Amino acid sequence: MKNFIIKSTVIAGFVLMINSVAFAQFSLGLQGGLAKSNVEDSKTIAGGGVNLRVFTSPQFAFGIAGKIYADGSDYRIAGQTLSSTGTLIPVTGTLDYFFLPGLIRPYVGGDAGIYFSKYKAEFNGNTIIESSKHSNFGAAPRAGILFAFGNLGIQVEGIYHFVFGNKDHSSTTGSAGNVDFESTSNFGGVNVGIIFGIGKE
Repeated sequence: MKNFIIKSTVIAGFVLMINSVAFAQFSLGLQGGLAKSNVEDSKTIAGGGVNLRVFTSPQFAFGIAGKIYADGSDYRIAGQTLSSTGTLIPVTGTLDYFFLPGLIRPYVGGDAGIYFSKYKAEFNGNTIIESSKHSNFGAAPRAGILFAFGNLGIQVEGIYHFVFGNKDHSSTTGSAGNVDFESTSNFGGVNVGIIFGIGKE
C-alpha cells in the first residue's frame, strides 16, 4: 500500500510537471521607473532593469529580476566640486499572480533577494570616500496592471522595497540568522515596462 501511494504521488507529480512544461511560456521584460525613500527630504531617483519570467499558466508566473537605482549630487564649495554617487542593485526572485485573462490583467506580485549597494564621494575628481560593497536581504510587494496585446504586454505597477539591516553591522548578510528584520530602509516607486511573451489564455 505504501509503495502504491509513493508511486501514485510520483506519477501525479510527473504528469503535473509535463503539463506545466508543455504550457510554460518564457518572457522577457524591460522596466524603467522612479523611486523615493521614506527618509525626509530625499530625492526621487530613476532606475531600470530586466526580468525573465516563466508563465506556468495564464495566472501564474515566476522568474528572476535585476534592477539598478542610481543617485548622485554635485556641490560647489569655495569654487571646488564635491560629488557623491550611490547605486542600489536588487537581484531577486519574482512571483506574479494575474487575476483576469484578456486585454486588461490586474496582478499582484512580490520580489525577494539580495540588494547590493555602494557609495562614493569625490572631491575635484579624486575619490575621498568609497564604501565597500554591501549586500542585504530585501523584499518588495508589487501590484499593477498588465495590458496584453497578443504576445506583447505593457505593465504599470507600484512597488515598495524593504531592505533589511544586519545584526552584526557587517557588509554582508552571511546567513539568514544575521538579518535584522527590525532595521529596514524603505522606498517606494512606480515602474513602467514592456513584456515580450505573456501567458497564453
